[in-house]
Amino acid sequence: MEDKQKKANSGDLEENIKEFFPAIYRELKESEQILAEHEARTSKGTKKIRKFRGYEPGVVDFICRCKTVDEAIEIINFLFKRNEISEKEKEELLLQLKEEGLESFGPHRTPGYYERA
Repeated sequence: MEDKQKKANSGDLEENIKEFFPAIYRELKESEQILAEHEARTSKGTKKIRKFRGYEPGVVDFICRCKTVDEAIEIINFLFKRNEISEKEKEELLLQLKEEGLESFGPHRTPGYYERA
């Protein structure tokens, strides 16, 4: 027991965790760690993590940036021509736009929305 205490006091933290807590060590190494926080602590302090880093906006995201129904229709048609949405999706979006309006897709997203989040 005394040998383990000496080893724990003088050894590398990762090695100690590996030896004394093998299941936890395996779990940490094997599982993908996802940060749900908007900040992460590093050796240099706290830094902000962008919530939308690597996020690929979809059709609704683009529609929410539109100021008018005409702009939204243009976006829907453009994405359809690029085969980014199907004809069925196009028709559903246009119907929603006609019946419920632009606001039904969510609040308007101003320039810089994704950078601020």
